[in-house]
Amino acid sequence: MRRNTEEGIFRMDERVMEFVNSLVGRQLISLCCEAEILDFGFGELVLHGMGCSRIIKNNDILVTTLDYQSWDQAESTHNDEWFNLKRFHDEILGGSVVSVRVSPWHDLCILLDNGVMIECLVANAWPHYEEALEQWVLFRPAGKGRGTFLTVYNKDVAFWEET
Repeated sequence: MRRNTEEGIFRMDERVMEFVNSLVGRQLISLCCEAEILDFGFGELVLHGMGCSRIIKNNDILVTTLDYQSWDQAESTHNDEWFNLKRFHDEILGGSVVSVRVSPWHDLCILLDNGVMIECLVANAWPHYEEALEQWVLFRPAGKGRGTFLTVYNKDVAFWEET
């Protein structure tokens, strides 16, 4: 990745943007949560939304990774993230990706043809964290640790492709 040090912005190159745009036309076929991560399955492509990730439909925020914070500390599925995901699961699934946008700060926005919008926002400010924190990951596994992986951190972007 190239970094424009004057603006403090990492620019994604064409190869990386081609990978991100390979989501277009794919159907959202699976959705689940793991702690503060939303997992989206688009066939052979998988998106892990960390940071502040959310699902929106009809101008309502249906599910966010931050909903996990309502956890009762007794059972890991006793929180609003799990509750809302179960409640809206069927309404969210099945849509196909019509557009993908990545902001200059690497916020990801995916629009589905069923009116669902998936956002993965970079949630940790650059100067306040010494270590890079994962915000979202898009990958195409090829087995045994191989495949294509794009990891967006609050401070950097990593792209690895093994063909």
